[in-house]
Parts: sequence; structure tokens; C-alpha cells
Amino acid sequence: MRLTRRFIVKSLNHLSLSDSIRYERYYINDELRVQKKGDTYEKEVLNEENIVVKKIPITKEEFDELKKSAYSKLIRDSYQYLEDDRVSIKQYYGDFEGLNRVEVKFISKQEMASYEKEDWMGEEITDSPLAFDKDLSKQNREEFLVEIQKFIE
Repeated sequence: MRLTRRFIVKSLNHLSLSDSIRYERYYINDELRVQKKGDTYEKEVLNEENIVVKKIPITKEEFDELKKSAYSKLIRDSYQYLEDDRVSIKQYYGDFEGLNRVEVKFISKQEMASYEKEDWMGEEITDSPLAFDKDLSKQNREEFLVEIQKFIE
């Protein structure tokens, strides 16, 4: 079981954040994605629960070749929230511009169940198609805009 909860946040301006790491992800199919993370290239194998079960370093040339067969591309910056090391924030670009997703990781079901979100966090999106990149990758811009409107006042 994945021990995370996910929330939306409108702006990152007021938050104490680390430097960003740029992710460029390409989904080849439901079990395989390739990504450029900063200056590294990786191939990731996912299980049916969307959990990475294998991470394989690849060359830029392999990455460039594999991404040609992708059905979807996501670009996002990832930040650590400096006031709580359980919290990271993903800021999206391109088709998913406007999504700033907060991810909170927990060590137990009890901690996850009792967690009270920070005042700056918006609506919870844990069970929505906005919660995971794999689900986002299957939406076009119009579908994304309809979905995000459900959570933004």
C-alpha cells in the first residue's frame, strides 16, 4: 500500500522550498516510462499499482530513442518543502500547466490517517486523476482542465 496523501496548492511563492529538479517523463505504456531527471536518464518499470519496481540507468541516446514511442510527455519541477521532509511539491508545465501537487509521505497507516494538512494546502486530490503522473499521462489538456476545476476555488 502506498502511504501518501496528495493535495493541490495554487501558488508556491510563499513556501520555503529547496532548489528544483526538472523531470521530463515519457510514458511508453502502463508498465514502462523513461525520464530525464536533472542530468540523469532512467528507464522505470512500474507494477499494476503504479509503483516503480525497477530503475535502470540509460544513456541519452537510449532515452531519445525510447521517447519516440511514448504516448505521453510530462514536464515538472520537483521541490522539497524545507519545513517538513515528508512533503514534496511537483509543479507542472505544458498540457498540465496550473497543477501544483503536494505529496506527503507517511511511515504508517495511523500517521497517514491522523495527518492534518497545512493551512497553505488546498483540496485533497489523492483519489483523483490528478494524483499520479501515470493517470495524468492519459488525459488531454481539455480533460485535465475539467478535472482541475473540481479542486480550485
